[in-house]
Amino acid sequence: MPLNERETRQQLIDPALQSAGWELERELRIGPGRVNFSGSTADSMYDPTQAIIADYLLRYCGVPLAVLEAKAESEEAEDGIQQASRYADRLMLQYSIACNGHKWILTDNETGEYETLSAPPTPQDILERLGVSIDWDKWKEAFAANFHVDQVTRKKVRPYQEVAIARTLWEFAQGKDRALLLMATGTGKTFTVFQLIWKLMNGGALDRQHVLFLTDRNSLKDQAYRAFNAFDGNERVTIDKATVADGKHEVGKLFFANYQNLDEDLDGKKVYEHYDSDFFDLVIIDECHRSGFGDWFGVLEHFGGALQLGLTATPRDLEESKRPLTDEEQRRDTYHYFGEPIFTYSLKRAIDDGFLVPYLLEERVTNIDENGYTAEDGTRYETKNFERDIVVPDRTKAIAADLWEIFGKYDLRDEKTIIFCVNDTHAALMAAELRKLSGDNNYAARITRSERNSHQLERNFAVVGSGKPRVACTVDLLTTGFDAPDVKNVVFVRPLKSAILYKQMKGRGTRLCEDVNKRYFTIFDYSGASALEDAEFDGHPANKQKGTLSKSKPKKKQDGDDDDDGPETPKPVAENVHVVMSTTNRSISFGDGQWMAFEEYAEKSKEFIQSVSSKDLGQLLSIWIDKKSRKELREELGDQDIYTSAFRHYMDLPDTDDVDILAKIGFDLFQVPTRGERVARFWEQEQSWCQSKLGLIYPSTDSDNIITGNTDIQLAAEAIDDPDNWKIDFWRTALDHYSLFGIDDLEQARTYAAPQFVDQFGSFQSLTSRYGGAQLLKSDLEEVKEHLYVPMANK
Repeated sequence: MPLNERETRQQLIDPALQSAGWELERELRIGPGRVNFSGSTADSMYDPTQAIIADYLLRYCGVPLAVLEAKAESEEAEDGIQQASRYADRLMLQYSIACNGHKWILTDNETGEYETLSAPPTPQDILERLGVSIDWDKWKEAFAANFHVDQVTRKKVRPYQEVAIARTLWEFAQGKDRALLLMATGTGKTFTVFQLIWKLMNGGALDRQHVLFLTDRNSLKDQAYRAFNAFDGNERVTIDKATVADGKHEVGKLFFANYQNLDEDLDGKKVYEHYDSDFFDLVIIDECHRSGFGDWFGVLEHFGGALQLGLTATPRDLEESKRPLTDEEQRRDTYHYFGEPIFTYSLKRAIDDGFLVPYLLEERVTNIDENGYTAEDGTRYETKNFERDIVVPDRTKAIAADLWEIFGKYDLRDEKTIIFCVNDTHAALMAAELRKLSGDNNYAARITRSERNSHQLERNFAVVGSGKPRVACTVDLLTTGFDAPDVKNVVFVRPLKSAILYKQMKGRGTRLCEDVNKRYFTIFDYSGASALEDAEFDGHPANKQKGTLSKSKPKKKQDGDDDDDGPETPKPVAENVHVVMSTTNRSISFGDGQWMAFEEYAEKSKEFIQSVSSKDLGQLLSIWIDKKSRKELREELGDQDIYTSAFRHYMDLPDTDDVDILAKIGFDLFQVPTRGERVARFWEQEQSWCQSKLGLIYPSTDSDNIITGNTDIQLAAEAIDDPDNWKIDFWRTALDHYSLFGIDDLEQARTYAAPQFVDQFGSFQSLTSRYGGAQLLKSDLEEVKEHLYVPMANK
């Protein structure tokens, strides 16, 4: 008899991999899958069926080299090729393997070529294919060193972070002295680097055990210093003039500094020149796309002999990359200096994996923003001019009023919000308007460098919870290095030209925050900034809407007004300029980078659903009944960026089975059943089958022991003189569970260890023994599903 998948792994695959010299991690959880849009409890944050789990991650000396997808002995190994490649792509691994215990199919995911082997490849074989040559005597201990696990938080390295660390060690171990990591905001760059340094120091790969962490802002420097608190206080040093003057600058292991401080003069030379050029083994350059290549490039040149690792959350601007660079620009260009990123973890991938939250986008456009304004003297004003060249206080009032109204509509007034304004004056006006509308003097605050207590305001705003202010009006102070996980709204009233800046600002909302049940954030765009969306790296909003404003008129900029971005324009502006909002147009998009009307997205989904089900609702339900084909369908839906959780959210179908949501989209159903309604139909219309197949004896309809309704049926089996009729209570309990949690739970043995089962039927072993064996229970469940998932009336 052929082995099932579990037996195939244990008896055939595991021994072969171990004999080949592999270190195995089974059931690697790559990510929990996309965050559900809807739900009110922590348990509903993720759908367990959407978890991304690879059967095996194969390591050598602690280095992830390949993933393996296992199939049962009776199945074709070829059936696992696509899934193995998908997991390898998520981890940026070149090689993947599909295996049924006898046939080993090795795929090179860069070329798409694959070959069939009779035994697993060895780690040395994969290393040769990769063309890697490493001084293992020096680097093996660093690769193999354990990660640090905090004894309080128990926070662990995520799979993508582990691969980023391994890839960095890989580069350095091959003699390369510069590397660049590209990881989206919120994915843990600093934590990743901390773990990298932990391994390097504990693995003895750094000769002097000296690391410099460079930033360009005090907040980033302080944040990094705190992130490395696993190292003793006497091992961490903050570099400034005072530290150097006191002669304390060389005692320690980890050194934190801003470029500005290092570039200051002290005793006739720069602060950084008080260190020997070979003092540091490794230099980390945080936010390197903007930091190390400005006025302080000399710091990097002075420590040019050290290993240097650049960190950035923003990919190269495509338009800028097309322009030829001068020699000086090329010398200071991030990608020319470091080379292409050795590891990329995009916002889109982080959202798909479930580590960051998806986002909605609502465009709110005034008529003068949409059409521009021409003054009497012929001067043309557009969005980029407002609040810079020409002050429009009524426009600011109109935007604040519109924002307040829409926050009320979506129940967002108490949610944390960041508003990016044009300049300090604009931020002050916006905060004042929102305080007036809320009636709370602490509701909104300007948080810019102009505020004397900006750091305290920033700290207050960053604390997760219900503290004040709820709204931060800023210019760029909170753009990077600021972490407030519970920010649910990001508002753009400031026009932008830089895709990098837009990406950083948007990144303030991407963090997951289960403490406040944050499942997504919303961008409200009043300035057209969202035109800078980068679908390839970021994906795109889960929903896009376009809306409107009410009246205002501009006035000219006055002498002495704050202006940090553009020249004053003393031209007068005519009276009777009205600002209105346009109508709302709902659109939605997922994955392919294109904006679509919601109807168009539904039509695209409909075409795919019909294609996989041969335009037959019964066929769609048949696919869903089978556990294996259901899993494959979900993967195909994910590949097509069709998300039932999004449709459930937008169409307000919280208690509807995924397959019925797909049926509504694919077959234009006017009415879709809830899971509870499917259960009610089962009990009411499948009595004959239940009695003949399952041996269930129903009480008479006039019995006091039966209660029927739209969504439930309760039976007292003990009132019926039949020893086997306890099964009717069992199936009632099982289908009640289904009505709450879906079909996937009923296929898991662990479900039957839940209290509602154990209290009535004992342990899973007792239950299956009483039932007639686990195989009979499984067989009956398969038939119950066939009678549960039937087409229901489309009224």
